[in-house]
Amino acid sequence: MTIIILILISFASADSLDLDVNHMIVKYSGETIVGTVDSIRREFAYFVPKDSVDSDSLFLRDIYYIYNDFNRVFQTSWSFDQNIQRMTNRTGTLYTLTGDTIDFINIEFNMDMKNPEVFIKTNITQSEFIPLLNIEKIVTDLSVLHYSIERGFIYSLSSFLIATTLEMKLEWDSKRRMAPQIMDNFDDLMPKATLIGLSETGVTYESVIFLIPISVFSSMIYDTWRKKQEFYFNPIHEQNEFGRNMYLFSIKQIAKTYVQRAYFRIEKTKFGRKVLKRFK
Repeated sequence: MTIIILILISFASADSLDLDVNHMIVKYSGETIVGTVDSIRREFAYFVPKDSVDSDSLFLRDIYYIYNDFNRVFQTSWSFDQNIQRMTNRTGTLYTLTGDTIDFINIEFNMDMKNPEVFIKTNITQSEFIPLLNIEKIVTDLSVLHYSIERGFIYSLSSFLIATTLEMKLEWDSKRRMAPQIMDNFDDLMPKATLIGLSETGVTYESVIFLIPISVFSSMIYDTWRKKQEFYFNPIHEQNEFGRNMYLFSIKQIAKTYVQRAYFRIEKTKFGRKVLKRFK
């Protein structure tokens, strides 16, 4: 009788081990940490690595996304969500983990965390659903480079605006009215336009029309070289990494993240809670 009980216990324990859920923590490079996620807080994900009993943690800003054995995604980064948006409604080629290559004329994403899927149209009359985590990578057409054009234009124009603002600050004359001084400085960036009172081309205008296109083309060339039209989801093997880093640089997002972190830290203090309460 004792032997039968021991056998039943051993089978039960074996079944429980098989049913243990592993979580895959995927970094931007594709490096994957396998373990069990204990909790996810505002700044950290806490987990126990596989074949270890020691708890560990990782900044959420260093994690691309997290999924489990049941192919359920339950944590995604801003970069992950933005990459999904950039791929939507484009043409391209999809590569699966099993080695299949599928050309498509349109792609959409169903980001249901329990069952994330990709809907692709292979031609006008045929379409299919593919589980998101069965995909190694998606390569879109080069129309995705319009983000490069936008970035190159905004960054270069912003640099001129910032430089003009700083120059205005340094040369500010407290004896003059504010509006004329601001107009005098920013008129330097404008072309000749007699209809609105600009009788001559600004001294900085030629630099603007020369450097902005260079910035745009440089941004496009850089993103093409960095293969920004390739979007990776799952390394074929846990030890492998993506063909490129999937992190998206955004000054706005970085600033937002640091403001949120500062807010949370202030909120933790007794004095901070009192101050913030007055603004709510």
